Amino acid sequence: MEWHAPWDIRVTLDLFLGGLGVGIFLLSVLLTVYDKNRYRKLAAMGAYLAPVLVGGGILFLLSELGRPERFITTLYNFNPQSVTSWGGLFQTFFIVLSLIYAWLHFKNSTSGSLFKAVLGIGTIFALLVGVYHGLLLASLGRPLWVGGMVTALFLVSSFLGGTALLLIIKELGISFGVSQKTRSEVASTAEVKGFNFTLLLCLLSALQLILVLGWQVSLGRSGLETVTAANGMMDQFGGLWTGLVLIVGLVLPLLGSLYSLIKDKTAEMTKGMALALATLVIIGGFTFKHIVLIAGQINLPIPF
Repeated sequence: MEWHAPWDIRVTLDLFLGGLGVGIFLLSVLLTVYDKNRYRKLAAMGAYLAPVLVGGGILFLLSELGRPERFITTLYNFNPQSVTSWGGLFQTFFIVLSLIYAWLHFKNSTSGSLFKAVLGIGTIFALLVGVYHGLLLASLGRPLWVGGMVTALFLVSSFLGGTALLLIIKELGISFGVSQKTRSEVASTAEVKGFNFTLLLCLLSALQLILVLGWQVSLGRSGLETVTAANGMMDQFGGLWTGLVLIVGLVLPLLGSLYSLIKDKTAEMTKGMALALATLVIIGGFTFKHIVLIAGQINLPIPF
C-alpha cells in the first residue's frame, strides 16, 4: 500500500513532548499538594521542565507547518468553532502560567495566594491542553480518531509519560535551579514515608492498558470504514504496536511495578527497576502516539 502522511514525526514530537510537559506539570502539582516540603526539589524540576517541553513541541509543530505565523494568527483571529484556535489559546495560557509557576518555585515562593492561584489555574489549563491533543485528532473525523477514546488515551498517556520522566529524574538525582537549603530539607526527610511512585506507575499503566485494549475492541465493532482503518494500522504497524506499545510500554511496566508492590507495598522499586520501567514507558508512549498519528492518515490526506 503506497500512501503519504501529511503530518510527519514532527507532529508526533509536538504531541509527545507536549504530553510529557502536561504530565510532569500535573505530577509536580500533585507532589506539591501532597507534601511540598519533602518533594520541593522534584516539584521544582517538574515545574522547570513543563514549559520547556510544551514549548519545544510547539516549535516542532511550527517547523512542520512551515508557517510559524499561523500559530500567532489563531490568537487574534480566534474562531470559537475551531479546535485548533482553542488549542492555541490553551497552550499559550498554559506556557505563561507554567513559567510563572516555575519562577515561583525558583524563588521558593510556594506559600502565598499567588502561588495557589497559579497552581490551581495552571492545573486546569494543563488538563485542557492534555485533552486538546486528543480532541484535535478526533475533530478531524478520520475513522481511526473518531470518538472520545482517543482523547482519553492521549490524556492518560501524557500523565503516565510525565510520571515516568520525573521518576527518572528522581532516581538519577538530577536537579538544577534548586537551592542547597532545599536539598538539605529534602534529605532530612528521606526516612519519612512518602508518596508511592510505584503505585502511581502501576495504576496508570493498568488504566492505559485497559483503555488501549478497549479502544481496539471498539474499533473492531464499528462501521466498515473504521474497521478498515484499524486493519490498515495493524497491517502497517502490528509488530511495533504489539511489541513496543503493548508489551514494552504497558505490560512490562505494569507487571514490574505490581511485582514490587506485592513484594513490599510500602517500599519503592529499586533504582534499577524504576529507571528501566520508566524508560520503557517513555518508549512505548512515543511509539503509541506516532502510530496513531501516522496510521490515522492512511489514504486520508488532511486538507490545510
